[in-house]
Amino acid sequence: MAELGETGTPFDTGVLGATAFLKGAPPYWSYSGLKELEACPHRYVLSRAQYPDLWEGDGYPSVPSPASLFGDIVHDSLEVLVKALARAGCGSLSAEGAVDVLIELGGISAVVRSVTQRRLSRLLGNPRINAEALQRLTQRLGDRAEDARAQVQEFLCRMSFPASAATMPAMPATSVEPDKGPAFRRRAAGEGTHPEITLASEDLRLMGRVDLLTVGDEGASITDYKTGTPDPAHLEQVSLYALLWSLDRVVNPDQLPTTELTVAYPSHDVRVGRDDLDDLAEMEQSLRARIAAADGLAAEVPPVARPAPEVCGYCPVKGLCATYWATTLPDPAGLDDGTWFDFEGIVGPANGVRSRWLLGPSGAKQLLLRTSPSAPALTEGDTVRLLGIRREVDPETAATVAVMISATEVVTLTD
Repeated sequence: MAELGETGTPFDTGVLGATAFLKGAPPYWSYSGLKELEACPHRYVLSRAQYPDLWEGDGYPSVPSPASLFGDIVHDSLEVLVKALARAGCGSLSAEGAVDVLIELGGISAVVRSVTQRRLSRLLGNPRINAEALQRLTQRLGDRAEDARAQVQEFLCRMSFPASAATMPAMPATSVEPDKGPAFRRRAAGEGTHPEITLASEDLRLMGRVDLLTVGDEGASITDYKTGTPDPAHLEQVSLYALLWSLDRVVNPDQLPTTELTVAYPSHDVRVGRDDLDDLAEMEQSLRARIAAADGLAAEVPPVARPAPEVCGYCPVKGLCATYWATTLPDPAGLDDGTWFDFEGIVGPANGVRSRWLLGPSGAKQLLLRTSPSAPALTEGDTVRLLGIRREVDPETAATVAVMISATEVVTLTD
């Protein structure tokens, strides 16, 4: 194993300008982190590595999908609105004074627009997102602004919390070593409503960020918002939050029980049954075993790759994964017209003004690639991975043809 340096363990991905410095296991695991690592350790480890030759940001730069950004925008908007309503002592959207709160914020649509701009601004400086791609994302999110407003309003209309709600001021999460005191900057959650609150167990090395925690005399209710379709994993996640609430001696010093667990979707709520809450001790033991296994997998160099269609399709680091390119790529000749796919080959000679051959390892012509003025440039002789090209059936040629557009990514290999 390579020696761990100041930025992590160096790992050659085989991609030009993308040497990774691996971090190993995190100080604290989250539900999503565990699920991602268990699905594919390679994806988890490389997504969170440092790439100082590529950019100054954390992790491998990702290209967020409009759907994931949409969900983030709904969550962020709810956080802004719930905090404002709670501070004003409004127990629901229909409570006295709630309209004044909305007017002061400029309305739900204004909150959605502000949150959207904040999310988009975080993408500036991302080397995988050019100006054209950012413009497309902006347009697609703008087209769904009314959907976001409607979802936020639907969630708010079904929500209620103590009219005397007191919110805990937001505090940035800062991890520390397990033997040096409580994880993250957090404090006791008093009676009232607490949006986006972090719960943690130092013993388990596990944390979670709850969308909405409401504390009353007899216990606490936990609500998690989901903008996608229902999934059994959502119930598992919210049950894990109940476990963290029971174990967190900082946020829950009085060891109040969980009285209600809710997964809230745009059209309806799903409540977790009491029987599931009785299995928290069993869940804790299961998580101990999972975390121990995850620690081992996160420390392996090279990290294990587990290619599968449901994992690789939207994997942010598939351009760096040799296993993906060696085992899962389709034969372009067998694809239907209009199918999007990925391809690895050697850049061959030009074939006209806007087309170029892609060659196989033996030098044989495999793919005729048509480009556009806005498409990324290719250099003859480079071995490249093309992410996102489109099959095009051309009756005038026997060659297998594909189209490269401005959104196509080009990853150049070092060998």
